[in-house]
Amino acid sequence: MRISAILLILSFCCSALALTVSADDEAARDAALQWLRVVDSGNYNDAALQMAEEVRTLQNWLGYFAAHRAPLGRVNNRHVVEIKHASTIPGDPELRPHAIIRFKTSFERKAVAIEEVVVTKMGCCWEAARYEVN
Repeated sequence: MRISAILLILSFCCSALALTVSADDEAARDAALQWLRVVDSGNYNDAALQMAEEVRTLQNWLGYFAAHRAPLGRVNNRHVVEIKHASTIPGDPELRPHAIIRFKTSFERKAVAIEEVVVTKMGCCWEAARYEVN
């Protein structure tokens, strides 16, 4: 019984630590979620146009969304599982802040998927720079 209580307390502590994010992380997460709402609506053209200018031409985003995102259907549930930071990402030679945000997402036609959105800080604002769903 005592071990169960200790494990319960540790799980609450770990959960509290996992939810602690900086103001900059919150802004990056919010920008990613706002952009994902456009993707979720099926308006892939607008989603592509809202991506950072430097990455728009690096990939056929409309084709990617049609092939990888559309078949999954609507989002049932999405939550952040990880936020990492990098100063560079493939395809963007400039040093600038990037946040790599991973979401665990449940879709209409796929129960569990991992979405990764990379946002890049351009001046004062975060902009989507990459998207991948597995």
